[in-house]
Amino acid sequence: MEETDRLALAVATVTAFAERAAAQRVVLVLDRGEEAAAAMVEWVPDEPPAVTEGEETRRATDLPEVPPAPLPELRPAPASALAADPDTGELSAPLGTIAHLAGAVMALARAFGGRTVATAEFATRDPELPLTIAAREGEPMVLSLAGRLFELPE
Repeated sequence: MEETDRLALAVATVTAFAERAAAQRVVLVLDRGEEAAAAMVEWVPDEPPAVTEGEETRRATDLPEVPPAPLPELRPAPASALAADPDTGELSAPLGTIAHLAGAVMALARAFGGRTVATAEFATRDPELPLTIAAREGEPMVLSLAGRLFELPE
């Protein structure tokens, strides 16, 4: 697959993931092998996705439109269903919600393989306290809350 096509696929997949998961922000650091530096795809609401390669960041409006890579079923969690205490790391959410979101973020990283890293930020009851989940295949998933990191079992 050509690099432009792979970037277009990454943009389409990140966008589909973000919309279906009701994420506030999604970032995919795309492993392009040892020959090329990683590329970063970033999605935030109400803006075209951004692609960063090296020192250059551009909006992904110049890439061809392609269908996204297959993703598992994504069931968004409303912000009102997620509560977090950054001091204790305690999360309150419907049973299986955090595991579902974490598994979906891991599936996003796995869709591109290698050392690709996926992160997704989700709203909680406290608008100033989003929950971020990061995943890379073969490594523990990490949850970030108010600058504190917690390892999640896979």
